[in-house]
Order: sequence, then C-alpha cells, then structure tokens
Amino acid sequence: MLGIGIFLAPPIVARHVDSSWLFIAIWLFGGLTALGGAVACGELAALFPQNGGDYVFQRKAFGPSVAFASGWVLLGAVFAGSIAAISAGLCTFQLPVLLGVESARLTSPLFELGPLHPSAAQLAAIGLVLVLTAVNALGARMSAGLQAAATLLPIILLVAGVVWALGFAEPASVSEVAPPAGGVTLAGLVAAYLPIYFAYSGWNGVIYMSGEVREPRRIIPRSLLIGTLVVTGLYALLCLGFLDLLGLDGLRGTGEAGSASARAAAGSTAELLVTACVAVALLASLNGSVLGSSRVAFAMARGGAFWARAGKLDARHVPGWALWLQAGWVSVLVLSESFEQILELVSMAMVICGSLTVGALFVLRMRQPQLVRPYRAWGYPVLPAIYLASNAVVIVVMVGRIFTFEPDALYPLMGLGIMLITYALHRFRLQSQA
Repeated sequence: MLGIGIFLAPPIVARHVDSSWLFIAIWLFGGLTALGGAVACGELAALFPQNGGDYVFQRKAFGPSVAFASGWVLLGAVFAGSIAAISAGLCTFQLPVLLGVESARLTSPLFELGPLHPSAAQLAAIGLVLVLTAVNALGARMSAGLQAAATLLPIILLVAGVVWALGFAEPASVSEVAPPAGGVTLAGLVAAYLPIYFAYSGWNGVIYMSGEVREPRRIIPRSLLIGTLVVTGLYALLCLGFLDLLGLDGLRGTGEAGSASARAAAGSTAELLVTACVAVALLASLNGSVLGSSRVAFAMARGGAFWARAGKLDARHVPGWALWLQAGWVSVLVLSESFEQILELVSMAMVICGSLTVGALFVLRMRQPQLVRPYRAWGYPVLPAIYLASNAVVIVVMVGRIFTFEPDALYPLMGLGIMLITYALHRFRLQSQA
C-alpha cells in the first residue's frame, strides 16, 4: 500500500477542500473504505486459501467466465501496468536525485532499436524488474524477507520524521493557493477522493499468494486487518505533518508533498532522505506486485484459463514460468512507454474487479451459508457495503467524465469494454464446447 500515492495525492486533495479537518476526514474515510475490502477478503481468503486472490473468489461466486475476464485484465494490464509504471517512475524521478544527476541524463534515448528508443531510465527499470523477479524465483521466503525489510524501513523513518516535524520544526514560508472558489461541492469531494482511493490500493496484496502462507486461515485475515489499520494511521500522521509544515494553502501549491515538506523543514539533506524513503517504499510496492501477479497467472493456468506451464511449481515451490513470463511482458510495456495508457484504460475495470470480489462475499454468504468460515468479516455487512458504495461512486464519476469531453475520458470505458468482450468470448467458448 505504501507508495508514491501518499506524496502525490495530498496536494490534489487540498485543492478541493476548504478546511484541515475535512482534509484529514476524507483520508480517514479512504482508510475505512479499504478496511471494508480488507475484512471481506479476509473471510474469502480464509474460506479458500489458494493462490490467485480475485480470480479464485470470483470463480467460486460467479463462475469461470467472470473470473476469466477479470483475471486477464488483472494479469495483462493492472498488475503488469502497475509494475511497469512503478519501476519506470522510480528510475525516472527518484534515481536521479539519489545519484545526484540531472533527470535528462537518464531519460534521454541511448540508441535506436527499430521503433523503440530506450533510455537509461528504461533499461534501469527493466533491470530492476529482472532482479526482483530473480529474488522471487529463489523462493517465497526470500521475497517475503525483502518485502518485510523494504516495508518497515520507510515506515520507521517516515514516522520519526513526522514526529520531529510536529514537535520541533517551524512552519515553512511557502507560496499559498486559495481554497476552491464557491466552497466545497459534491463533485469536488469526489475529485478529492479518487486519488485517495488509489493511494490506498494494495491492501489486498497477500490474498494472491494465500496458498503459500503458513496458517492462512488465521494469518491472512489478521495481516489484511492490521496492515490496513497501520497504513491508515501512517497516512493520517503524514498528512498532519504536511499540514503542520506547509499549511493547507501551501499544500495546494506544491506538486509532491513529501519532498516539499522535507525541503521546508530541513533543506536538501532531508529532501534526499525522504527521496530514499520513497524509493524503498516503491521497491516494496514493486516487489509485492511481482509476487502477487505471478500467482494470478498460476491460478488461471491451473483453472485452464492460461498457458498450462505457468501453473507449474518449480523445485523451489514457486511459479517460475509465470514469474519470467510476467517479467518479459512488463519489459515490453516499459520499452513501449504505453503502460500509463494501459493503466488508464483498465482503471474502471480494476474498480469493478475489486467490487466483484467483495460482492462475492455477499453471494457466498447467501448461497452457501453452511460453509465453515474460520474467519467471519468484522463489521459485516456494513463495512463491505461501504466499500461497494464508494466504488459505485467512483464508477459513476468515471462514466460522467464522458460528458466533460476530456480527451482521455473514454479510456476507462474502453477498459470496461475489453472486460465485457473477454467475458462474452469465454461464455461463447463454453456454449460451443457444450
């Protein structure tokens, strides 16, 4: 969960609200929404402790066609696009600061490869993906160790920095931007919530490798719940630090809250430290995506919806073929520079996929009440319903963007269209076989 979103989203949110309490409240609401999804997936993962996450749960509740459609969107675009975007972003923005070089030196083309013009940043991103793939191929324990270290280190440093800022740092003198004209509106609140929604994404990472977790019926629900609560508290603490150093008006005028706050508090040295924290956090997010996505391919292959060899475990008990196939596809996306468009294309499909997974909880509760549930979703049905309701608002807003005639407004609907077409093709295939 902890990634670049907590540093990019606060300025956007600040531009749509007119008070600090509302700013913090909407971040807490985002955490509540994520918690609703977390408790739902906790029950589902305890009920079906198998690799694959969304694909497994949706197949159980809605059948193979729905699972096939959402699985391919997850595998081919959401996960792969996220891995490509994170790795390329890290090597484009954080790496130059850490190396002390101009960004242009890393982003300028090095040579021509047909229609492609790879840069040092792109090659570094591909190298990073290959290294993390190799680490994951060594076994789940090795990857889990890297994940724990890369997650805990930035959390400790960021909390220490915020506590210092709240207790000792003086508020900075920054250029201020006025609150939204006409006050807070419903459209403004939705616009503020959207970046928060995506900043909290990643709370469900562990469900994709449920089959490799010791005591999954106990550990997975606990990890989902505790992880979401910890990140919600950390996000609230960071936002308090941003407000203390920059103020709401100053926050509106910056592009990236972390570096701006560090620079305002203690100059270039603190900025370098925060950049390093962001880089490590992105590394954890990247490793988690590599870990989880390969398990979706594994589950799909086991269910006959993907290349059969991707459903094989190697001598280290990891889906090696799925890992390296994924690395190859991600490398293509990084070189093609099309990953951002792919993420935009599937944004609505991603929200719908999450909604289907949480909806699977309600369906299975009604259809199969006799199943033994080692963990029952805390706050059911209210918390999962809050998650579904917030997703419904996101979908309505995305559909409403069509009428704004923005150039990229159709991208989310195209992604939804791809998901529907994939579903229809699978249904047709099943009927033909019958």
